[in-house]
Amino acid sequence: MRLPAAAVAAALLLALPATAPARSAHLGTYEVGIGSKSIAVGPNGTFEGGTVYLGGYGIGGPTVAGPGLGDRHATGNLAGGPSVRAIVIGDGMHYMAVADAELQGWFAAAKDGPLGIMDVRKQVAAATHGALPADHVIVQSDHSHGGPDLLGVWGGATTAYRKYVVDQTVAAILEAYATRRSGHLYYGTASGRDLLNNQFDYDQANQAMDSDVRILQARDRQGNAFATLLNFSAHPTVLGSSNTLATGDWPQEANLQLEQLFGGRAMTMVGTLGRTQPKRDAPCPDPQHKGDADPVVALCRLDDYAARVVDAAKLAADHSQPLTGKAEVVADSFLITDPASNPLLLGMLYGGAPLGIPINRSMSPPFMTGDVIGTVTGSARIGDVLLSSAPGEMYPQIPLKVRSVLEGLGAHVRGFMTAGLADDQLGYLIAPYRAYPQPIKTSFFDSSFANGDVVGACTSAPGPMCAGNPTPSPIDNDNYFFNVSHTMGERVTCSLLRGAGDVFGLGKAARRAYVRCVAFANDAAFPEGSDVSASAAASAVPPVPSSFPPSAR
Repeated sequence: MRLPAAAVAAALLLALPATAPARSAHLGTYEVGIGSKSIAVGPNGTFEGGTVYLGGYGIGGPTVAGPGLGDRHATGNLAGGPSVRAIVIGDGMHYMAVADAELQGWFAAAKDGPLGIMDVRKQVAAATHGALPADHVIVQSDHSHGGPDLLGVWGGATTAYRKYVVDQTVAAILEAYATRRSGHLYYGTASGRDLLNNQFDYDQANQAMDSDVRILQARDRQGNAFATLLNFSAHPTVLGSSNTLATGDWPQEANLQLEQLFGGRAMTMVGTLGRTQPKRDAPCPDPQHKGDADPVVALCRLDDYAARVVDAAKLAADHSQPLTGKAEVVADSFLITDPASNPLLLGMLYGGAPLGIPINRSMSPPFMTGDVIGTVTGSARIGDVLLSSAPGEMYPQIPLKVRSVLEGLGAHVRGFMTAGLADDQLGYLIAPYRAYPQPIKTSFFDSSFANGDVVGACTSAPGPMCAGNPTPSPIDNDNYFFNVSHTMGERVTCSLLRGAGDVFGLGKAARRAYVRCVAFANDAAFPEGSDVSASAAASAVPPVPSSFPPSAR
């Protein structure tokens, strides 16, 4: 007997797994793929015979006079070692990509050849014949303090290794593009506040946290996940300076655990890392009292922290909702410029090599013009989810400001994701101005350094540098000193507002809604995509006001 069509449809729906959504014309169909390539060093820590230094603790490497302040070179890999993972998302006509390289940091452009992030973005565009335009490609570093140092702040890495990272990053993005599949996207969040420490939680001006654990997950028609993007804001400093094995820190292990939990492929995108540290309380046995210098202990600590993040990711996935309506992917990137106001960093940039700080950032326009630094922000729309990317360790106030402005304008944005240290690395991005006093006080006037990045080293394996410090140090708490400009954080906020307005069809309304953006009129004059355009190098850079008007403070 032939059943009525309605009965057949009902039977099919009942036969679907409980996790599968009822098929609906209102669910957008996206194309999603994830690629992964190793960027591990050799078994003895070198790469093709050359030394690779790890970044993040202390400062400097070998000097012209011999050993410098630090000599923390890689001695091997922890577990599989660092990798670069990439996700490509498209709506059938337009595509965007995000890659995460498990490194301490990476500049937009290098002094000594096509070895920067901009080169990756342009190579991807060429290889895909423009299907993935350069301004649709975001490349971030996960900022692992067990990751190779491509910046040169901690001794750097060889040309051969840096070229290897470029090649592998391009390959990971192209793999993601080539292996994309059709499916529905789901977005969900869960609280991760109990996984984080706020370095300045006692400061009224710095109590806001960007602590959500966010998931963007692609599922097939049966509801099975085949691509998972995790977004969380925890400094990859679970391990301290006693670890000398190359590692992506907690994201390295979280990616593997996500794949075991959900199936398919996974990648982690770090968010706002400014003043945001992981809570390190793993009960790992350490019978030899070596701390993170023991790879068994180190891996235990990474696995423990990653597991707690992944537990929260599962809650986010369990409560996720599909992106409904027409599938839509829009991505833009922007050039911003700002005079550097930090003489320490300028001195390191121009003459740090003899001191063991061979900073390898391009000194050519648009990335450097005298004392004016050029850099990149990005904004992407994936359905009703906004992804904002910025070139450093953002304070949480930056994306939270973007969110509050959009909500105030009544924009239809359901989800917010953030990529930190993206397309460049300029240290801490502090905003608003009222967030500055505590980092300045800690750097100049405090007699201890318990709030700095170095706390990871002291917690994991106390040594001479933890014995006490009678005077403040610009290195022990680096929030202020690794900050290129007092206004860069506000510029980033305004550029992200501009980008959000562009991709969500709000025009200039979002940027105009924040009064401080009036001070940065030159950034608004650069067309979208100027960061990847040769014409940007010739753009004039008007002077920047020395202070905001009283009404904007």
